[in-house]
Amino acid sequence: MGMTDTTSRDPAAAPVGVSPARGFLGGLEMLRAVAASAVVVDHTWALTTSPHFQGYWLVEGLGEWGVSLFFLISGFILVDSFWNEPPVSARVFWIRRVFRIAPAYYVNVAILFLFFASTSQVFSGQGIKQVAASATFTHWLFPNTASSLNVNGALWTLSIEMCLYLMMPLMAWSMRRRPWLGAGCMLAIGIGYRLWITFDGNWLEHRYFEHSPVGSATARLFMQRQFIGVLPLFVIGMLLRRLVLRWQAAHDQPSARLSPLLLVALLIPSLALLRFVERASDFHHPFFFTFYELGLVTVMAPALVYAALWSASSPSMSGRALVWLGERSYSLYLWHFPIILAVFGRGPEVQPANMRYFWVKVVAVAVLSVAAAAISYAAIERPARTYGRRIARRLGSSERTPRAAVSVPAAG
Repeated sequence: MGMTDTTSRDPAAAPVGVSPARGFLGGLEMLRAVAASAVVVDHTWALTTSPHFQGYWLVEGLGEWGVSLFFLISGFILVDSFWNEPPVSARVFWIRRVFRIAPAYYVNVAILFLFFASTSQVFSGQGIKQVAASATFTHWLFPNTASSLNVNGALWTLSIEMCLYLMMPLMAWSMRRRPWLGAGCMLAIGIGYRLWITFDGNWLEHRYFEHSPVGSATARLFMQRQFIGVLPLFVIGMLLRRLVLRWQAAHDQPSARLSPLLLVALLIPSLALLRFVERASDFHHPFFFTFYELGLVTVMAPALVYAALWSASSPSMSGRALVWLGERSYSLYLWHFPIILAVFGRGPEVQPANMRYFWVKVVAVAVLSVAAAAISYAAIERPARTYGRRIARRLGSSERTPRAAVSVPAAG
């Protein structure tokens, strides 16, 4: 999930041609709200009975669709830190990123491991490994910690995001001078990795899953969803940011107000691609397995560009609701999964879903998830982000302050 800090840009740091106005951020918040809502709908469907009905593929693919949109937004937004003049240091960037996602994540993991996970699992050798991996955001890197003790299946993207934060300074630098060459190299690396997994992944599958008896289809999908396999999605976002910057440098900012209805309409073509989501999850369909997500974010590009260029500074009521939800989308992403498990009686032991009063429970999931997101945002996210910005600002100021000259006495 693209966990980007879109609520507090420094106007003085905006590059030439970039509007630092709240309108720029509002459109991206709307997209984040749509992405988070899509993930909640998908998980509600998948964690109940996953019923097959006419057009079920549309619901089945919403989780991957929403996560892909999050990743696209992450690449688009985060590269600004290094393309601004002057660019921030990697240290300042990392401090802001850690305070952006770590506090709410740690609270989520701590509560779920202590009060929701199986006690026999938590207080065991496997539990210790899981706690250590979760504390360092490395849980998705290894199959035996990828499940997060079955308490929150949405946490895998946080490992990917942390890898992105670590690599973003290098990625931004590679595209700063020669954007197409840098982007081309990164796309080649990501697509090449996916092709390797698709056609000749036996060696890596054996290394990863030597002691984990899972089928090849599951193993290849897990390997494909490592950071290097997701890299092309971030690169497309960075390329779109480059194109938007060039357009803004040559044209005035569009004066029309952003329409939430048109924004959602621009996403419809990408929803049509969900018809192929099952093929894209199976390496026996090599074209879809390799290129599906890349095609998905490419078709999403018009919506992202529209959200970035058109003003959302005076949104309609529906626009304000989407912005509000978008600001809390990270917390919504963190808390919805265990809420679904609890409401439908599945728990961490993955019991059969209790389907009585199904639609009442669906409404309960929506209400409780939004309420949890609002509380988490107000009590954890926003204060931690403010504190992180304060530290980063202080560190950035000290880095820009010239060191006092040291007087060296002349010899003799």
